[in-house]
Amino acid sequence: MSENPEPTEHITIMALESGIRYEELDDTPDEPLLIEVVGFTARDLGRISQKFEIDLEDLQDLLDLDERPRLQVEDKFTMLVLRVPVNLHNPERQYSTTPIGVFTNGRDLLILQHEIMPLRRKRYWKRIRHATTAAESIYRLWDTIINSFEHTLDIIEETINQTEDDILSELYPSQLDHFFRLSRDTIFMEAALKSNMKVLRRLIRVQRIGRMILDVDRLEELEVDLQQQLELSAIYRELIDNALGAYETIVGHNLNRVMKILTSISLLVSVPTLIASLYGMNMGLPFVGSPDDPASFPIVILLSLLITGPLLVILRMKNLV
Repeated sequence: MSENPEPTEHITIMALESGIRYEELDDTPDEPLLIEVVGFTARDLGRISQKFEIDLEDLQDLLDLDERPRLQVEDKFTMLVLRVPVNLHNPERQYSTTPIGVFTNGRDLLILQHEIMPLRRKRYWKRIRHATTAAESIYRLWDTIINSFEHTLDIIEETINQTEDDILSELYPSQLDHFFRLSRDTIFMEAALKSNMKVLRRLIRVQRIGRMILDVDRLEELEVDLQQQLELSAIYRELIDNALGAYETIVGHNLNRVMKILTSISLLVSVPTLIASLYGMNMGLPFVGSPDDPASFPIVILLSLLITGPLLVILRMKNLV
C-alpha cells in the first residue's frame, strides 16, 4: 500500500537555512523562508500578498482549478503555475489534476496547493523542507511533482492490468465505467505533463529568477525525467484505447453469435409450429384417419421430431446452436 503525506497544519513556515519553524507570518525574521500552504483561502492569499508584495490578482488565479501552467517573471517575484495529479482513489474527485503555485523573489519560496499531491512515500515531500536555498527547493519540488506523476501512472497501470481481463471476458464488465473514467484521467495527465514540460523548457531558457541563477544541468535532468513520464502516459492512453477497441470488437462478435443462435432456435421452433398449425385445421390431412383417432397426436409429434431432429444435427455441425 502506498502512503501519501498528510498535512499536519494548514500553513507551514520554515527558515530555509536554519530549519526553524514559525507559527505566524508576522513572527518570521528577515531571512530566507519556505512557506507551504495547503487548501488555501482568499484570506490566506491576502496576507501573503501583503507580506511578500505579490500581486493579489496573480495569487487569486490559483483559485481557478482549471488554471493552465505558465512561467511569469515580474520585477519583484517570479510565478510558476504547474499542474499536479490528484488522488485517483478518491471517488468524489471532480478533476484529474489541480494547479500548484510557486512564487519566489530569489530568496523566499512560497508553495500554494489545493491538496497534498499523491506520493509513493512521505520522504519525497520532506526533501523540499530539507533544502537550504530557494533554488534547491525548486529543483526538489520539480522532482517531487515528477514522482507524483510516476506514482499516479503506476496506479493507472495497475488498474489497467486488473481490468483488462474483465473487459475482454465479460459481455457487460462491471468495471467498464471505471475504465472510461481512467481513460479520461490519462488524457488529462498527458495534457498536464505537456504543459509542465513547456514551463520547464522556458525555465531552462530563462535560467535566472531575480537574483537566483538556476543550474541548467539540473533542469535538463528534470526535463529527461518529465519526458519519461510523458511517454508513459501516452503509452497507457494507447493501452486503454486498445482495450476499449478490443471490447467493442468482442461485443460485436458476441452480438453476432447471439443473433445466429437466436435465428437457429427460431428455425427449430418454426418447424413443429408449422406442422401443429397445419394439423390443427379442421379438415382431412394425410397420416390421420379422423380427428377422433387416438393415434393422431403421436403421429403429429413423431412427424415434427423426424423433421426437427436432422435439422438440429445440421445446425450443431455448423456450430450455430
